[in-house]
Amino acid sequence: MKSLKAKDIVKCLSCGDALFREHDGVKCNQGHDVCTDCCKTLVENILSEPETKIPAECSLCKVKLNSVRLEMQMTPDQLEVYLMYKAMKDVDPKVDKVMSCPFCKYFEIWAKTNSSNFFYCKKQDCKKGSCSVCFKEFKVPKGMAVTEDELGKMKEEGGMLTHHKCYEYKDIKEDWDKAIESGTKRCCPECKVGGIKDDACTHMTCDNCNTVWCYFCGKKESDLDKSDPNGNIFKHNKDWEINDKRCPMYLTQIGQIDDRWSCDSDKEAKAFFHKLLTCKNIRNFYRKYKKREFKELCKVFPSVENHGFNNQEIYFMKLNKIIRKS
Repeated sequence: MKSLKAKDIVKCLSCGDALFREHDGVKCNQGHDVCTDCCKTLVENILSEPETKIPAECSLCKVKLNSVRLEMQMTPDQLEVYLMYKAMKDVDPKVDKVMSCPFCKYFEIWAKTNSSNFFYCKKQDCKKGSCSVCFKEFKVPKGMAVTEDELGKMKEEGGMLTHHKCYEYKDIKEDWDKAIESGTKRCCPECKVGGIKDDACTHMTCDNCNTVWCYFCGKKESDLDKSDPNGNIFKHNKDWEINDKRCPMYLTQIGQIDDRWSCDSDKEAKAFFHKLLTCKNIRNFYRKYKKREFKELCKVFPSVENHGFNNQEIYFMKLNKIIRKS
């Protein structure tokens, strides 16, 4: 039997086990290898945060992994999710959009100019129709010729034709969703990937583009007001108690000068911070649209009316993030 030479053997980057150079796992262009067993964990890790971890990179050199080799490690369900998020990254958002079925993992790429809001799933074991604005199901007509009975059902509440109203109020609904969403998370000022800070300080480093930024004011390090213009982000925290262009290092510090904030719980302070942001966004939304338009929006999308904030909070809450005591 011919003995193996050292050049025929490589090591798995994750577990360190020896592999034949021509193994069935994943390999990056820099020659870093991952065995098939470790690929299971790799795939699970990527799909745990697909918005930021696709396209997948080598954990060591950060070179993009071979997509074909990676896809071979996935189960059919994992592959469907991966391909959908990959398509989202690959399409030009100015030209196309990725539309997905709310009931399964089927997706299609639509032109931005497509004016329909009727989505028909073509997956064999689903084939449901849904509204691409409210995501609710409607019954798909049988064939081209629609009977009087079917037409009647299409006009009933929840029927296909009632979703024309959804499309009519699509732009206002998108503005509303953005107002609520941007109040519940913070986005990196460079790449716009969103998230919520942990219980540590307000200094953030984006996992997607490595930008350093302040969670409190939302500005990147180079744009922050600092006691030393050439200093790092820590210089942005100096004298924050008296300088409204500076920010605290910890949200719990704000309670020292503004008793609306928790001094003991970062979780409570963070919740209050996002409540302020959301109230501010809703107030701006009210300023943009007429009262009648908002009432109609609530009729078409009942969930909008149940946003969890009362008008007393929205109109009268002091929306300055810090109320400094004189």
